[in-house]
Amino acid sequence: QHHNEGEEQDTQGLLHTSVSNFLPTSRRILQFSNARTAKPGDKVVYMDGAFDMFHPGHVDILREAKKLGDFLIVGIHPDELVSAHRGAHLPIMNVHERTLSVLACRHVDEVIISAPAEVTLDLIQTFHIQVVVHGTSAESNEHPHLDKDKRYRVPMEMGIFLELKSPRDMTTSGLIERILRNREQYLERNRRKTSAENEYYATGKHAFVEEK
Repeated sequence: QHHNEGEEQDTQGLLHTSVSNFLPTSRRILQFSNARTAKPGDKVVYMDGAFDMFHPGHVDILREAKKLGDFLIVGIHPDELVSAHRGAHLPIMNVHERTLSVLACRHVDEVIISAPAEVTLDLIQTFHIQVVVHGTSAESNEHPHLDKDKRYRVPMEMGIFLELKSPRDMTTSGLIERILRNREQYLERNRRKTSAENEYYATGKHAFVEEK
């Protein structure tokens, strides 16, 4: 049985995301980066997430996050973490592809590849982070066993955590649902057209097919 690239079938016959053959290099990553470094006195902002299927909602929230400081660092969660919390079929894009997508956003100055789910004191001190932000529009199944109070406990206790209002209500799961819904509509439209063509060739009468 044929499966899409990037998918494997386990012993129970279930599809799950496999390790991609995409190999990032330092040169390739630099091509996507703005090559900026934090200067002394810069206010460093940190935001983390999966950022799968990078979309306008991501761009908007990163733009708002950047307004809170001078240098924006984005933590990209590893594939294993995203898969464990959102389902075996996710992420759609592997961590390297998601990293390059986020780096290409002009509001982002640096990324942490395979960032942890919990924002630790060590992470904050290592990158001199002064503001930690989290958007209000998030996946409903994101980190179900690790709530926001636990994930951001350290920055909350330090008084540097801020929940940022997401400019638009757009999520990766919503995009996936839209794609699947449009695919079904497309297939149904083609089934009707095929049926109408078959009727025409069989009877010589043209059947009108309403476009939807």
